[in-house]
Parts: sequence; C-alpha cells; structure tokens
Amino acid sequence: MNSPGGDKPKRSFKEKLLHSLSEAEAEAVARNQAVVKDKQQLLIEMLVEGHPQSFVDFFYLTHQDGVADDTPTREELEAKGIDPDTYVHGEEVPQESLSYLKENLVMADAAARRGDMKSVYNAYKNLAKYFESANNHKKAIYFYEKCHTIAKKSHDSEGELEANLNLGAAHENLADTGEAIKFHERHLELAKATGIESEIIAANQNLVQVYKRQAEELEGSGNIDGSIEFYRKMMSVAQSAHELASEGLANYRIGIAYQKLDDPKKALDFHSEYLRLCKECGDKVGEGSACCALAQSHQDLGDVTSAISFLEQFLELSKNGDPSNQARACCSLGVIYTRQKKYERAVTYFEKFFEVARSLNDRRMLDIARVNLGISRGSARTGRFMEVVSTDIHTLLQWKNVRMPIDSGAQM
Repeated sequence: MNSPGGDKPKRSFKEKLLHSLSEAEAEAVARNQAVVKDKQQLLIEMLVEGHPQSFVDFFYLTHQDGVADDTPTREELEAKGIDPDTYVHGEEVPQESLSYLKENLVMADAAARRGDMKSVYNAYKNLAKYFESANNHKKAIYFYEKCHTIAKKSHDSEGELEANLNLGAAHENLADTGEAIKFHERHLELAKATGIESEIIAANQNLVQVYKRQAEELEGSGNIDGSIEFYRKMMSVAQSAHELASEGLANYRIGIAYQKLDDPKKALDFHSEYLRLCKECGDKVGEGSACCALAQSHQDLGDVTSAISFLEQFLELSKNGDPSNQARACCSLGVIYTRQKKYERAVTYFEKFFEVARSLNDRRMLDIARVNLGISRGSARTGRFMEVVSTDIHTLLQWKNVRMPIDSGAQM
C-alpha cells in the first residue's frame, strides 16, 4: 500500500542489498559479454583476413593455457547462478590491449609470408615485452621462444643472442633457476663465438647471479657438495666479468661450506683469498667477515694464536661499523681467553661485550654478556685464590685470621 503523497514504500536493508547485488551481477555479465564479443570479433577478422597462425596465437593469449587448471566446470558455474556461456575466467589481457595484440600477431603473420623474418622477430618480441611488463612471464617466455626459433632458423646471431638473454631473464623471474642457467650459458657460448665483448661480459654477469642462486638453493636443501660446485662456477664467471666483490663472495661461501663439512684446512685457503680480494677492492665490512671466518678456521685447526690475531683485527675493523660485530669479536676473544684460563683478559673482553650489548638494547645478547662476565669474574677470583693457596702463605694466613681480602693482602 502506497504511503500518503504517492511516495514509494521504503525497502528493507535486505531488499536494497539484493537489488545492489543484482545490478553488480548484471554489470559483470554485460562486461564479460562485451569482452567475449570483442575477442570473437577479432578472431573472426583474423580468419577472414587469412591469418590462421594469428588466430591460433590470439586464442592462446586470451584464454587459459590449455592445461588442467582451476577453471570451474559448467555445472559448478550453474550451481553458483553464473551463466557458463558468458563467464570469462581469469582475464589476463585487458580489453583495451586486444587490438594491440591482434595488430602484432597479424604483422608477424604477414611478415612471415613475405619472408621478412626480422619483422616477425620484432613483432613477437613486442608481445613478449608486453607480457613481461604485465608480469605474465609464462606468456613472455612463449613469445621469446618464438623469437629464439626464428633467429636460429634465419641464422640471425644477434637475435639469437638477445633471445637467449631474454629467456634466461624470464626464467629467473619465474625462479626457474635451472632453465635460467641453461639459457645464460648458451648466451655466453654464442657471445664467445661471435667475439662480442659486451655480450660476453653481460653473459658472465648474469651467470654470476644464477650460479649464486643455484648454490644457495642447494646449500639450503643440505646439498653442501653441490653448492660448492656452483659457488666455484660463480667464482669463475666473476673472474671473467672482473667482478672482484662477487669473486670474493664466492670464495667466502666456499670457505663456509667447507667449514660445514668439517674441513677447516680447505676453508682457510678460501677465506684467505676472500680477505685478499676485500682489501683489493676496499671492502672493510668484507675484511671483517673474512677475519672472523679465518679466526674460526684457525681455532678449528688448534692454532689459537692466529685465531686471536684475526679476532683482534675483526674487532678493530668493526669499531667503525656494525656494533653487533664488535660485540661478537669481544665475546669470541673472551671465550678463547677463558679456555686458556687467562681470566683477567677474558674479563676485559667480556666487559666490552657487556657494554656494547647494553648500548644495543638487545635483551638476549645482554643476558649472554651478563652470564659470561659473571662467570669470568668468578673464575678470575678463583684463580687468584688458588694462586695464593699455592704460593703466598702469608696472605692466606691474613685472610684466614682477619678475613682481609686476598687482593688487598697481596698489595701490602
């Protein structure tokens, strides 16, 4: 019943919500129908114009990859109240880009018919770059592979170089390290064959990164021997690319790997080379890491004197850098001196460790520093007491009779 004045009856919240949902669904259906219509129209145009290969590629680009995926079945769509004939799943190509895609595909098809393979290559490269910019790396690879095939068949060495480079980078973006390595290695082979120095350097630089990634993946999975193999490859291409920092890092990681394999002697050689390279390129942070690693290797070999020497160098280098490294150096020196029963020196370094830990406001580090300092001070006093018991009977008797502190008695 209408309200006075001819006003429409007010709708409930539920009715408004249902009405809004119906409008949204109608808009979505209309939008999907428009997309489908545009795709169908462009596909028909390509067939009518006599470009069957363009038709095939366009269909691939604007639909799912043609393999089993999460596309819902007709029954699933109908159960949700969605018309299967108008449903568009996972639209990967914006509607405004459809004409651009058709244009490049037709261009490639037409160029292929007249034997202009360079134009075919460029058209496919345009499409690959488009999908790469849209972060659709699988479809970018699809067209880079076409570029690769065309360049190879037409003996276009420059195009083949570029295609291998692009395929390597695209597989890197997919974290497919094995495939990325394959294409970057092929890029290097071709670059050497053509003698293009800039391409050789670029290939070596890319291989530094993919070898490093592969080594880290192997190391992370517990395959230490496998990681060493790829760190060695990384070291080799870094030398060819004249990248001292990467060459040094490869040496360092190989040294760490040998430490994990309980082979400190081999580790020592690689850490020494890392230190040399860091000094050569002025990497003070790297020098500190090298000294720390060398100290550990010498300690594992039982050469405590050398270990202390490198830890002191590490401490000196860390004073103008990361305070946590300074704390680490002080703690390590305190531990070594404690093991040597040189408690006074241990106390000195543990006190520095405590001061740095307190300045960092690191509760866990501060707790460790507090415990180590307490133990070392207690051990120092115990050591002094045992020394008096063994060698200073006069001070011992004073302590026994009047409880005079041992240190005070010794100074009298």
